[in-house]
Amino acid sequence: MTRRERMRAAFGHRESDRVPRGELCIEAGVANRLLGAEFPEDYQHFDRDCAVRNLLGIDFVNVGDWPAEDLGIDDRGYRRFRSVYGEEFAMKGRGKLLVRPPIADIENAAQYKVPDIQKVSPTLVRRYSQESDFFVMAQIGGPVSMLDEMFGMEDYLVYALTNPKEIRIIGEKVMEFEVAKAKLFIDAGAEAILMADDIAFNTGCFLPPSIMEEVAYPLYRQALSEIRRYGNVPVVFHSDGDLRLILKDLAALGFDGLHSLQPSAGMDIAAVKRDYGDSLCLFGNIDLDWVMTQATPEEVAKVTRETIEIAAPGGGYVLSTCNTLIDAIPPANARAMYGC
Repeated sequence: MTRRERMRAAFGHRESDRVPRGELCIEAGVANRLLGAEFPEDYQHFDRDCAVRNLLGIDFVNVGDWPAEDLGIDDRGYRRFRSVYGEEFAMKGRGKLLVRPPIADIENAAQYKVPDIQKVSPTLVRRYSQESDFFVMAQIGGPVSMLDEMFGMEDYLVYALTNPKEIRIIGEKVMEFEVAKAKLFIDAGAEAILMADDIAFNTGCFLPPSIMEEVAYPLYRQALSEIRRYGNVPVVFHSDGDLRLILKDLAALGFDGLHSLQPSAGMDIAAVKRDYGDSLCLFGNIDLDWVMTQATPEEVAKVTRETIEIAAPGGGYVLSTCNTLIDAIPPANARAMYGC
């Protein structure tokens, strides 16, 4: 089977010649160590990302575009940017610090403008679609993570409780933009959409279900409806953390897949497979806290085999770590997981 055929089979809950596999991202450091090369360390680099996925026998690639305007260096030596969503942030190394939210007063939510879709480029999606044989998934944001980044987590969580109407207004405008991104990516050849919306930490969800029903669930429903009506492609939901309280809600909303099934947050793959394996294509569950970063290659291979034995029967499972292949992973462990 081809890579694209394996992924289509997984979404169709059919078994294939082997379990499909892949990562939302493979960080540059571990990619270069695996390849024994010195590719540029850009977040996305076509040649590097193709080479490391070919080495590991990976079936899909996840691609996105997050435009930002460079505002120069501030007086602390940080480089400052303005995102397409309007917030300003500073970066030094990999550190990212919110400097200014897109609006000064949440009460002025009606003044917030829909981000400019003309600033988003589908070029990389198109290149993977036309120049590689990977199944192409394209990433958009969700109404929790994007607003969390725009206002900072503490303020966002407070606003969601005290000003849900205003948060919903901004969320609607953000999701209008995210759906437009999805359509742009589908036109460029994306075969699935990943909605990345981190909504939980290791011990539960950021917001109670009643607030999610105000500020997130209706926007998920609308986005899913519009994307399917436009392109009829699978939509995968990504969130780290403990989602057990709202798994039934996510399945009922109509997502086609779920990533990341973080085991250290209580996401037991056997229970999720039993309860939701008929409706959701499951991605992930290989632990990053210990297994991939600190265990031996033999232990990694054992955990990987055990996870496949639980999750793969009947189809609907894609082997993946519970987030991404991060730089802290020894190359030998990445090879052990992917059987190289």
